[in-house]
Amino acid sequence: MGLQELNMDFEMEEIDCPICKGSRGNRFHLEGSFQMVRCPSCQFIFLNPRPTLVSLLRFYQEYLPEEGSSIELWERTMRPVFYRAANLLEQHRGTGRVLDVGTGFGFFLAEMRKRGWEAAGVEISQKAMVYARDVLGLTLLSGPLEKADLPDNHFDAVTAFYVIEHLSDPMDFLGECHRILKPGGFLLMRYPHTTPIKNFLHFFGIKNRLYDLPAHLSDFSPKTIQECLKRSGFGKCEHLIGGYTLPGDLGKRTSSVLFGGLAEALFRLSGKKLLFPGVSKTVLAVKEKRM
Repeated sequence: MGLQELNMDFEMEEIDCPICKGSRGNRFHLEGSFQMVRCPSCQFIFLNPRPTLVSLLRFYQEYLPEEGSSIELWERTMRPVFYRAANLLEQHRGTGRVLDVGTGFGFFLAEMRKRGWEAAGVEISQKAMVYARDVLGLTLLSGPLEKADLPDNHFDAVTAFYVIEHLSDPMDFLGECHRILKPGGFLLMRYPHTTPIKNFLHFFGIKNRLYDLPAHLSDFSPKTIQECLKRSGFGKCEHLIGGYTLPGDLGKRTSSVLFGGLAEALFRLSGKKLLFPGVSKTVLAVKEKRM
């Protein structure tokens, strides 16, 4: 869902590159009246101009569905990705204390709690917080993360599913994740990687709204994610496909299964080296232990 679909009035602002601050970027792709630009210095792709923070916070109060059936569909859509992520953290850490940022209705946290983790979340949508607290009995803090006032070196794992592309300042977010993680703790993020498909469709003159502008503020590649994590103090990173979603819409579901399954197969066949362009990806980064 984008801001346009809600017919919202919002203010826009021009910015410098959120990663290197070196440029306002050169026009890269258009979606209606919105444009993604590419920084000539660091090659980061971001929306410019973009909605102000006040506009975005207002928008995210309406971003998630309200009907029970839509909430259940949301859970079924994300279940395969949540399950794979839970397995990955269990494999690396066993159990511990996990914080899920942008937790939505709380389905991932419920899975982690079932596996024995001490689970808490941060969310800015009030309707999502009410559901997670009242229906699932979860502990949630009002976001954004940078204002949650969490202690240093507190969590064994921090997770964020489809969050970083929505953030005005991704570097501040990554720095805060690093601060609240224990040494040896893990940051697991899921993010879309849309630009390769946009480039392909643009070559054939096929119009689309795959960036979901202006809801998404940026588009990360594995290389950019790696560089941002390194700048934020993280050490070893593991990149993987991490499963795929199962949308309710038949066409989207078929596409997700087809390309997600292909991406997973190529990833395994390549010895976990090939990350198929254009599909969503998962990264697991570690906060190195002090010497």
